[in-house]
Amino acid sequence: MHNGMPALSRLVLLLVVLLTGCEATIHDTKYTPPDQPAGRMCLRQCQEARDYCQQGCGLTERRCVNRMQTQAIRDYEQYARETFLAGGELDLRPSDFERPQKCAQSECTKDCDAAYRSCYAECGGTVKLETSCQFMCF
Repeated sequence: MHNGMPALSRLVLLLVVLLTGCEATIHDTKYTPPDQPAGRMCLRQCQEARDYCQQGCGLTERRCVNRMQTQAIRDYEQYARETFLAGGELDLRPSDFERPQKCAQSECTKDCDAAYRSCYAECGGTVKLETSCQFMCF
């Protein structure tokens, strides 16, 4: 049974490497504008709408970060009070209580991009999503 374990470990490692390699793709979007002047003017409105959408995402993210930092300070103050009352030393800082990943707006910006692609197509342009493999893809 001992002889089979190294072979099994090698097989598992090989599968992990293969599966990890398959995820290494690059997504690219190719835009072809419409031929008509009215379509190109329409595209400017799409761009303005996307810019406005992304500004909204940024504002939402900034508000979230402000709330998160305010909560981190409250949590730190509570930790400091409890540690002081227990006679301990402070090992943490306010930034240790921050959780900035909660404020990531990747979904918001993805929604903006999806709406832009839809608008672009409605204006007569073509949108082509391309996926290319960079390493060990099947």
